[in-house]
Amino acid sequence: MSSGCPVCGAPMRGPVAGFRYDCPQCGYARAALSVAIADAPTGAALREDDREAALAPLRRRNFETVLDRLALCAPPPARLLEVGCAHGWFLDAAHRRGYAVQGVEPDRAIGAQAVARGHAVALGFFPDALPDGAKFDVVAFNDVFEHLPDPRAALGAVHGVLREGGVLAINLPSSRGAFYRIAEALRRCGWRAPHDRLWQAGFPSPHLSYFHPEALARLARSAGFSELERQALPSLAREGLWQRLRYDARASWLSCAVTWTGVSVAAPLLRRLPSDITLQLFRREPAGAAPQREAASTGARASAGVTTATR
Repeated sequence: MSSGCPVCGAPMRGPVAGFRYDCPQCGYARAALSVAIADAPTGAALREDDREAALAPLRRRNFETVLDRLALCAPPPARLLEVGCAHGWFLDAAHRRGYAVQGVEPDRAIGAQAVARGHAVALGFFPDALPDGAKFDVVAFNDVFEHLPDPRAALGAVHGVLREGGVLAINLPSSRGAFYRIAEALRRCGWRAPHDRLWQAGFPSPHLSYFHPEALARLARSAGFSELERQALPSLAREGLWQRLRYDARASWLSCAVTWTGVSVAAPLLRRLPSDITLQLFRREPAGAAPQREAASTGARASAGVTTATR
């Protein structure tokens, strides 16, 4: 693993907890974890039915918020690409609002479900699965960007497929959120399980990055984007929480019960603490307007897809 931070270029420190590397300058964190999208079927470590039931209610509410914000700066009938479209829930919502939608999904079994819902989905990794010359008005990453092996290269690829003035939407976990900070405090006290679960260690496609909003904005600026807005999204809903804990087949019933009880009791307080999910919107600047990069680029067409089984 390269020792340089992709955001600011500073040397990374680690490993922490055996796999995490932190940037002392900008606060970005990344993980040296194995990705096995092609080697592990979706259900290998996950209960797919529980996973879908767990994620659907909160995700769908958050998707409507994302589309509310997009409608103000890139209204329908703009052409919209979702990277890592999974079952097609976000494509469903965007299509209902009048967007011309396209998806990219590397998990072929999951992507086939989006195709069955009537969506155009390129099965493979972004950006290589897209036809040459494809252009979009909006590119969206919904709980996907944190799984990418090279976020700087991914932003370079987005810059290539977005029309000038197009909008990039990224919602992802924040390292300044309450759950991340609690998990880090517990790790320092000797209990690593919540920390490792947040990073999805051992899943086919774990989290490979944790950003806070300022770090993501800095990386995006270096790739030729200007930030339009940011806002918190809810990361907790009691509906689906039990399934969310249980879809990891390795988790014991007892540990899930303890976590469910603790989170349920603490939910009113947690909602008042910093959110664990941030939505940020960016505008693609003209190619000649991109500022000097703060760290060396590793190439704009590195594969950046992610299996939906881990989100």
